[in-house]
Amino acid sequence: MNKNKYYQSKFEYYRTINTCMIIAVSILSIGYYLSDCYLFGKFELTTLIPRFSILLPFTIFMILNHKTNSFRIMVPMSYFVAHCVMWCTIWACYFLDDLRFACVGFIIINFIFLVLGIAAPLKLAFIAHGLLFLDISIAEPFIHYPDFAMMFLLGIPLYMGIFIFDVIIEKTYRDQMEMKLKLEDHLRHDVLTGAYNRNIISSLTDEKHLFKNTADTPIAIAIYDLDKFKLINDTYGHTAGDDVLIGVTNAVRSILHPNELLIRWGGEEFVVIMKESCGNFIEHADAFRKAVENTKFAVGKVTISVGVAVYDGGDYQKTIQNADTALYEAKNNGRNQVVMYND
Repeated sequence: MNKNKYYQSKFEYYRTINTCMIIAVSILSIGYYLSDCYLFGKFELTTLIPRFSILLPFTIFMILNHKTNSFRIMVPMSYFVAHCVMWCTIWACYFLDDLRFACVGFIIINFIFLVLGIAAPLKLAFIAHGLLFLDISIAEPFIHYPDFAMMFLLGIPLYMGIFIFDVIIEKTYRDQMEMKLKLEDHLRHDVLTGAYNRNIISSLTDEKHLFKNTADTPIAIAIYDLDKFKLINDTYGHTAGDDVLIGVTNAVRSILHPNELLIRWGGEEFVVIMKESCGNFIEHADAFRKAVENTKFAVGKVTISVGVAVYDGGDYQKTIQNADTALYEAKNNGRNQVVMYND
């Protein structure tokens, strides 16, 4: 999985936490108007506009959050809102004479960035969080924090601790994602041959058993079966039989186009979903039949019989049945050949 897909997946997984934090911090930062009034010793309108100004970036965030789930947009927007909270607080502090609790507020906003970092790319979280120190440095000449040095002395270790936390979250999610992908791979692939198994069909068809997105793409289904495979198992053993299955799969796969699928249907029977990119279906099927015939095996010559049926846009299971009918005809006609289904 590339970085963009990974971080998109990570953001979608933690999106609810991210959104809830933005909602909570935006609403609660307005609530600090009451603490302003406490410091003034009365209800004072001076900090009302600074405190309520957060509603503008918050509204923009909520609109974007409704329209998109792209981490490239929503993660920077989340940090933008968090920095707006910081600057709305700085704006309010400008009118306050008592700034004894500024250091506490700075520590609180660091924990806001801790939560936002859970859903963010590690590098972006590191930079966006670090900009908090730039915020207070710019504000210092205007605010004159009484504990400016202490804010840095407490904030920097907290910042590094939060970064370590972000690293741990990133690794934990990456391990979880890798395990999920491995599980999905095992669910969709045959362990022995590496071909897909029947589970892949559900992702290719809809609830009516119709193949998806096939309007401009002719499709045919080929079913092939190893000739006299039981004799190979009985004569040479199942280990040799497994080696033959792997070798035949590799030979067939070497002929298939990248957009074609090889599926182990059961036992020694395989399905190939073919898309006509060059030549016709029967020639294409005969190409991978010949590839098997020309492959050297420890047990001697191995061949396959192939039945092919063109998908007509209906239930794919009917096409499977037609290809199976053609396969039986190939078997009955002497094996090691391709037969196209014809009504």
